[in-house]
Parts: sequence; structure tokens; C-alpha cells
Amino acid sequence: MLVLEGRAFFRGGLEPLAIGIDHGRIVEVSKTLHGDEHRDFGEHLILPGGVDLHVHFRDPGEPHKEDFSTGTMSAAIGGVTTVLDMPNTKPPVGSRAVYEEKLAAVRGKAHVDFGLYGALRGPENARTFAGLAPGGKLYMAPTTGDLGVTDPKGVTAIVAAVAEARLFTVVHAEAPWQFGKENGRTLPAHNHMRPPEAEAAAIRALGAAAQESKIPPRLHIAHLTSRAGFDATAGLGFTTEVAPHHLFLEDTIPLHQRGKVNPPLRTADDRTALWTALVEGRIDAVASDHAPHTIEDKGLPFEEAPAGVPGVETMLPLLLRAVKRGDLSIERFVEVTARRPAEILGLNAGAIEPGRLAHLIVVDPRNPVVIRAKQLHSKCGWTPFEGMEAVFPEATYVRGELAAEKRELAGERLGRPIPSTKLS
Repeated sequence: MLVLEGRAFFRGGLEPLAIGIDHGRIVEVSKTLHGDEHRDFGEHLILPGGVDLHVHFRDPGEPHKEDFSTGTMSAAIGGVTTVLDMPNTKPPVGSRAVYEEKLAAVRGKAHVDFGLYGALRGPENARTFAGLAPGGKLYMAPTTGDLGVTDPKGVTAIVAAVAEARLFTVVHAEAPWQFGKENGRTLPAHNHMRPPEAEAAAIRALGAAAQESKIPPRLHIAHLTSRAGFDATAGLGFTTEVAPHHLFLEDTIPLHQRGKVNPPLRTADDRTALWTALVEGRIDAVASDHAPHTIEDKGLPFEEAPAGVPGVETMLPLLLRAVKRGDLSIERFVEVTARRPAEILGLNAGAIEPGRLAHLIVVDPRNPVVIRAKQLHSKCGWTPFEGMEAVFPEATYVRGELAAEKRELAGERLGRPIPSTKLS
């Protein structure tokens, strides 16, 4: 048995404890334990590993931007122990055959546990991916990849189908009928062209579609960006996530096309509204929406540059720095990065409890560092958070095995695919 000692987050608070791990699971939590192997982390925190519901690892199709090895390496070093990869790879994951091909291609590359979403372009896809994938992805607007379902009737049909299939479904909620007619050439103009009302209108349309369904659908709103969008979710029963770039960045930041994302970076008022909702417990999860593009691609003229920013390695460190500053409680940190996303997916992870998978991170909150792209591990080679302070994990454990330590890989490829329902 492996025993880890430190200030563990257990039953809602931090206390000095020993965690016993055997065969990949937590078997005991006590004041003192004896095991075959023992590591005492002293005053360092031991927290559940992160569950990132939203990454784009570009594998297969664009491995020069990111592949599953570098993407999951970045995740492990940043404290994320489970990732869910989006289907807008090349080819897009729109059938059982493509899903199985992608799974076979990435299975041996992963340093953390992972799941693959299927693309929902029609009602038939819900039946395809139910029982096969952990969930599906519905794009209500054009973005990276050609998967947008922009017809409201098509969205309603898909919502009815995923409800009947009981398929967990992540939605990129933007209503194209609310977009401006001209592409923006600056971050504020991009925000104006794809305004908050487009997000709110899409969420209201989803709410109307859900009301028509005989069975409540399991809908999850990806990357909320605005006060209007958040307000539109009230009373709908959907789960929600917010991305680090919408929490920490605004449309006035001098990133130019490197800051181009869909949905766009918003105003300071919207950013404040998201933080308030997060702190008060009204947002379920933080998910990175890690979407790497090369520096060369991001150097194209604004209207030609692809949308998306990297973030899986910096997500937990930025939030841990917010904890250290007192902007976010440690309880909410654990809730939105681990417990709640694991619960949404039905994973036996996200908490330090006997019987749970031993996905853990060790953190020294006294050791903040400045984020530098040259010290990160994504292939894309840049970060929108350059120069910001963060607290990176000292160690990451995947099923009780050391995956990363001191911001470097420390073990073999430990990642396994998660089943379509929950881990056994």
C-alpha cells in the first residue's frame, strides 16, 4: 500500500491526514497509516485531481498543434487527471467507425484518463453515441471545424434525441441569427459581432427545446461568457461551465488575434459577473476549452486567424493562485475543478474518499511562479496568460501512480479511456 501524508481536503476541509492507496484506489483515510511506500508532504495540500470537461487535443488531423501525448502531458503537469476531448478533429467524430478509429489512435498516448465526445449533427448521432461515448457535443454556431447545427428545428430534433437516448450533451451555445454581418478585426469588434445576446438567445432556444421533450435532457452549457448568458440559464436545469480565459481575460487585453476565441472574450462587467456566479456556487465547473493553434496560425490577419487559446496546463494553477489571494475558497476550487465535473460524468473520482480512484495532486500554495510559455508543454508554444502568477502542483498522481512532479513527467503513460457511464 502507498501512503501519502499532507493537509488533505477531506469531508469539506483541510486537515493533516494519511491517505492509503492500493490498486489505484483510495482504501483508507486516517490520522496515521503504515504502508509499503510512504511519502510525507508535510504542510503541502493534497487535493483531488482535476476533471477537465472540455479540451481540443487536435489528434488526429492536426498533431503539429497538439497531439494526445503532449496534451495529456500538459494536463498532468497542470494537475488535471481526467480530460474530455472534443470531436472537431480531422476527420470529425461523427460515426461509430471514426470514434473507434480515434480511440485506437490515442489510447496508447495518454498520460491521464480521458474520454472522447461524439459530434451531434443530427438525431441519429444520439443513438450512435449512447452507450459508446461519455457524451456528445452540439455546436449551435460555426466555429473551428464544420459541425455547426444552425437551424433551430435541427437543434430541437437533436435535443429530443439526446433526451430519449439519455446522452450527456455539451452545447456550444451561440445563436447565429444574433451575429453581426461583418467580421470583427479587433477583440472588442469580435465581441460585438458575436454578442452576449447570441449566447443568451441560444440558451433560451435550448430551454424551449428541452420543454418540448418528454424526458429532461442532460444538457451542459460550455464556456459561459456573459452576464446575459448566465442569466438565461436560470431555472432550466442545465449544468454549466466557465473557461479560464473568460475568468481572467477581457476584450481590452492587448492579445490581438491571439485572444480570438469563440465565444469571444467579453467586457470587465461580464467577467465580474462570471466570477461572482462562480464564487457563489451558481456555476458547476471550470473547464479549460484548451484549443491550441500555432503561433504562425495566430499571426494571420484577425479575420483569418483561427479561434481558440491553450489552457489545460494553466487552469488549475491560475485558480490556485486565486485561492491564495482569497478570491476563491478552497472548497469552491475543489467543487468546480474535481467533485462536480466528476459527478456530472458519473466518474468515481473528484474526491478524497475510500473507494474513489486515487487521482490526486499535491500543492504548495507558498510557491507561486510566473507563467512563461517556454516552461509549458503544449506544442503550440504560447499562452494567453504569459506573465500572470500561478501555483503549479508539486506532484500529480493518476490512480495512485506518480504521473508528474516538479512540472515534469515522472511516469509511464498511465491514462485509460473512461467508459460511457462511469468507472467501475
